[in-house]
Amino acid sequence: MSDYNQWFFGIDAGGTQTCLYARSIGIGSDFHLSGGPANAFRHGKNQAALTISHLINDGLNHLPHGKLCGIHAGIAGVGSEHVLKEILEKIYSHIKFNFQYKITVSNDGLIALEGALSGENGLLFIAGTGSGVLAKTGPKLSDMIHIGGWGYSIGDEGSGYSIGRRTMTAIAHAIDGGPATALTDMARSELRISDRRSLLHTISESNWKFQDLASQTLDAAKNGDEVATSIIQHETKLLVSQSEWIFKKYPKLNPIFTAIGGLTNDDYYLECLCEAVKQAWPSLTYKTPLNTPAEGAVKIAINRFNNSDDY
Repeated sequence: MSDYNQWFFGIDAGGTQTCLYARSIGIGSDFHLSGGPANAFRHGKNQAALTISHLINDGLNHLPHGKLCGIHAGIAGVGSEHVLKEILEKIYSHIKFNFQYKITVSNDGLIALEGALSGENGLLFIAGTGSGVLAKTGPKLSDMIHIGGWGYSIGDEGSGYSIGRRTMTAIAHAIDGGPATALTDMARSELRISDRRSLLHTISESNWKFQDLASQTLDAAKNGDEVATSIIQHETKLLVSQSEWIFKKYPKLNPIFTAIGGLTNDDYYLECLCEAVKQAWPSLTYKTPLNTPAEGAVKIAINRFNNSDDY
């Protein structure tokens, strides 16, 4: 079969949405699709598999002339090979098409690293709904170390969830008579929070999401609010501090870093993150991410189809 007919899917299954990137390696044609969240820890293995399989089916429906040759999906909230195997089996069970292509899965950190650094060694900070720190330490795909990313209940420092949780704490302290902050005005006008009762009622609602407060906190920090500024600076420093454990193991790691995730699209957040890196590791140089995680997943799918030794 000629390259002209060969298509590959890369899937980034995250806590906010799932993205599919399809690419033909022969003619350079591509397309994008998106679906709902698919974090295996937060939404469960069944829901993650269902969301991914629905997106694959949708991608097959959109596929132009040609043949799908491989799929790789990076899935958030997965901590073991056993769980990945379970999810993969469930994905296959939900696909309605006859197929001969191979599907492989990994945690989402692998595709993020492959996409952002495009195979180069270095450090990657992830800051979205969740967070984590990854490093590519050698030439192979398996040469990866993952720090943090333990989930909202015990970790995810510097994430949207962690910022939102600390924001609500600051609002609670202000209600109690603690440091004044413009965040209380936001809470009153947008969330109808003005006292203990209304605050507790809001955060107890089933659809409450702490991460939704991150953008308001960033806006308040940009406008000079000291409490909001402190929250962003503190959270980014906590995220960066985890890289210390990577450099202890790999002191000769290539001194470049990059950052991805929804929060890093905000210039103020990225500036705070880069400043925290500069204070901790002056020798590190920031590099703009080269590709998205979904594009990194496509690269993995292509290399595995070609039986690359590095994959």
